[in-house]
Amino acid sequence: MVENQNSTGVVMPLPGTNNAQAARGFVRSVNDWLMECALDDTDISELLSGMVSRLVASGIPIDRVMVAFKTLHPLYEGVSYIWNKETGQVERTTHMGMGEEDQDERDWSESPMKWMLDNDVSFLRRHLIGPSSVLDFPVLESFRRNRGTDYYALMTPFVTDRDSTLDSNRIFMTYLTRRPSGFSDEDLAILSGIQRRFAVSCKMRINHEETSTILETYLGSDAGGRVRNGQIKLGDSTKTRAVIWFSDMRNSTSVATHVGDDAFLGEMNAFFSATAGAVLKHGGQVLRYIGDATLAIFPIGDDENNLEEACLSALYAAAEAQLNIDALNASREGEGKPPFDYGLGMHVGDVIYGNVGVSERVDFTVVGQAANEAARIEQLTKQLGKRVLVSSTVASFISCPTEEMGAYELQGTGVSVKLFAPDFAETCHRIELMRAG
Repeated sequence: MVENQNSTGVVMPLPGTNNAQAARGFVRSVNDWLMECALDDTDISELLSGMVSRLVASGIPIDRVMVAFKTLHPLYEGVSYIWNKETGQVERTTHMGMGEEDQDERDWSESPMKWMLDNDVSFLRRHLIGPSSVLDFPVLESFRRNRGTDYYALMTPFVTDRDSTLDSNRIFMTYLTRRPSGFSDEDLAILSGIQRRFAVSCKMRINHEETSTILETYLGSDAGGRVRNGQIKLGDSTKTRAVIWFSDMRNSTSVATHVGDDAFLGEMNAFFSATAGAVLKHGGQVLRYIGDATLAIFPIGDDENNLEEACLSALYAAAEAQLNIDALNASREGEGKPPFDYGLGMHVGDVIYGNVGVSERVDFTVVGQAANEAARIEQLTKQLGKRVLVSSTVASFISCPTEEMGAYELQGTGVSVKLFAPDFAETCHRIELMRAG
């Protein structure tokens, strides 16, 4: 079994080469291709699809393949990729693993992979039909009902960070066939022979994705992407025109006093989920959390035609935040907790975000007069008795009624800005209809 390619790049089997030497040559050719993929940082879906196509074209009777591993992500704990012969496609699934009652957790606890991990077993093979069949895991019974005949699982450990509590990870790979005779010994030798190279290629991509996740989680999607692409030197910066959002929690001291220091972090997270979460939902970028305040933008870029769209996105985010806070407060009242409240200022202008600090310790931050003005607009919300205030430019592009509040000099800026208080009632109604739909 050796590899041959036609003019379209599709791997074709060569007849009459079913021998150990040819099999070793085939393994080398696949391993070489896997190393090229590792250097190219190939996506795992493409990696799996390309590898399986080579194996199937060489004559190995594969009907299903799964690749699974843990990952560092704030929303889920693991990822799996499944290739099925029926579709020829790879499906990616994330797994929460949030507790014993979670279906993902139950499936994992009863799986061959969990048993392999607990017993430090690197491979497992189960015949699913015939006198030698062993169906000692629930998933194997479901595979047999789906005409599976033979199952082969491999586990490859690798170190992620020796100095971290994450320590090591495992790449699991399982193969299923429906061929009546199952996998041959030569089939299993080939699958085992390419496993470590496949794991290396996956590890390269996993490290890339986890680095991206960390940067985007701590810096935001745009800033994280810029840092990942090399903007890490002291003084590196980018100017962008945007609708600027600055929101701040009110009466945070009374909330902290009521719940205590240990629980206050959870209170802040609930507040940010309601406010900053609304920004992200409507296409904004959260740039910084400053204590219990949020600085975010809805980018306009160089095309002023994007200004109206950015203002409308900010409008819907502000209305969504109001609905979220009101819903939170309804539940907090029943729990005897003080209500959340906030002020929000929105403005249009240029912001510069980039690296400040010292060479050994850089922070990615935001500066600019427009950002300062948005913060000063927010400060006036309490004085004027309004939860949200926007500058005249924002007011002229949002599709809701506004109350003119007059012109005010923004503290410490020497700038006077005409301010408006939006009425979100109709926008909130639209959002509620979309939620119901």
